[in-house]
Amino acid sequence: MPEPSDDLARCAVAIAAALAAADSGERAAARRMDEGGAPVFWRQVARLKLPRWQETGWLRFTRMVAILTPASARQTVHDSNQSLGAVLAAAGVSEHRLARLLAARGAARDAALERAIRMVASAGPKLNVVDLARLVFGCDRNRLARTYYERLDHAPSEKSEDA
Repeated sequence: MPEPSDDLARCAVAIAAALAAADSGERAAARRMDEGGAPVFWRQVARLKLPRWQETGWLRFTRMVAILTPASARQTVHDSNQSLGAVLAAAGVSEHRLARLLAARGAARDAALERAIRMVASAGPKLNVVDLARLVFGCDRNRLARTYYERLDHAPSEKSEDA
């Protein structure tokens, strides 16, 4: 029997791929969706057989991936080699903002995470959508912190080597 995280990863990658394949109008609807969802979201619920009790989390995840997916996208934003923490660090998300995100719970965490996603979206980053899904479902905050600080720690040494 597969681990729950395997199902989470499979669903996260599938939703990101579906958003990349969707037309720009469907992606726009997903970016704007509220708790009522959008057609592209409900198709994924049906296709992936997402449990009813997880729908709210998958809706939040789908909206954030839609925010990250440009209107003209032809490929998924998923890149398993680009951790969410590293993407946030590279985009200039402050340590203070990251600390607030990590400390927040419930609706406050959801709002802080979506704000961070909106901050980095304009840069059009590729990122590991599984990291994002784990955060949406309240798992693995330590990985976010670890990869954020690894990126920060490596950035100065790379600059000093180039100097």
